[in-house]
Amino acid sequence: MSCDVSVVVPLYNARELVKFTVDSILNQTLANIEVLLVDDCSTDGSVEYCRELYGHDERVKIIQQPKNMGPGSARNRGINEAHGEYISFVDSDDEILPDMFSKMTDVARKYNADVVHDTKYFMPLINEDGSIPLQMIDDSVKLFPISGNASGEGYNEITRLSDDLSARLEDWKKRRISWNVFAKMFRRKFLSDNNIHFADMKFAEDMVFCFECLFKAKNYVMIPQENYVYRMIGASLSRAKKTSAKIVTALKAQLGAVSSMGRILSSIPFFTQNKREAVYALERVLDDIEGGYIRPAYQELGEKALRSDNLIHEFMLEEFGDKAPCVEFLFYELHNNYAPVIDYIGMAGDIESLKAFAESVREKEKGKQ
Repeated sequence: MSCDVSVVVPLYNARELVKFTVDSILNQTLANIEVLLVDDCSTDGSVEYCRELYGHDERVKIIQQPKNMGPGSARNRGINEAHGEYISFVDSDDEILPDMFSKMTDVARKYNADVVHDTKYFMPLINEDGSIPLQMIDDSVKLFPISGNASGEGYNEITRLSDDLSARLEDWKKRRISWNVFAKMFRRKFLSDNNIHFADMKFAEDMVFCFECLFKAKNYVMIPQENYVYRMIGASLSRAKKTSAKIVTALKAQLGAVSSMGRILSSIPFFTQNKREAVYALERVLDDIEGGYIRPAYQELGEKALRSDNLIHEFMLEEFGDKAPCVEFLFYELHNNYAPVIDYIGMAGDIESLKAFAESVREKEKGKQ
């Protein structure tokens, strides 16, 4: 059954929050949509709960993965089973405003867009009593608009990106185009025609996916609006927790990025003709994984803790064989001498930091009154 938009929701142990997510999708002013809940082997009763709530709603399809394979694989399963003209992705602890998809499809059809990208989003402020709101789209919850790019430079009007890929690359370099997969909508035929899918990575898979879409889309349109409500806790908390296992996951993601980016870059004439830019793009992805997680985790845990459980050592042996001792030595030597970095991911998942941020916003609002 065809529809306007297929909304793919990767589901893993989100029983407490998934109702608010799915209800915000089903309450869209655009009625002709489907929701694909792709369960990644939850252990908290999420699937049973969703069947109880939505088992009789023909707009909702519940799909179960054969084993836990991560959000990228879950999104790929959703893409493969989607029937919509367009596909969008919503995380199972986030929510969207009621007219998000009616706005996005209007723009998509006007510009014949392959990708529509909201340049901003909302985050909910923690309640004045310090509690965390469960339902974020609620009159009692203050939503704070956030720019979707790290440089703070936004698009002030609906903008179709230039066909000149060097111009798109400059915007990407300046972080004016975010690599998050949320708050975007993709033409399903565009994804299938170009065989675009999420890489087999459990970290930064959305960065690689969105990079490929940015440089293969004929019509890529930016909308300066906020329609997506991003919960800065939940998944962020688990990602912010530093462990040697998470470092290994990030190291594996770097190896996966080398393979995936190599495939992508070799399939885009602009990069095959501009080798220096191709090298820059790959290095930038690897550096973002390094600076976003590996280096902050290393500086918190330290060499002694990482050597104690042998996980780094086992990873090196598995990946590099007889070269492992040299690679492992370089890993520790480099990270012991790197300058300290700011842990942005950790800050995003730290409740005390979010409480302080909420208080500062409220103080500014009081000052304006």
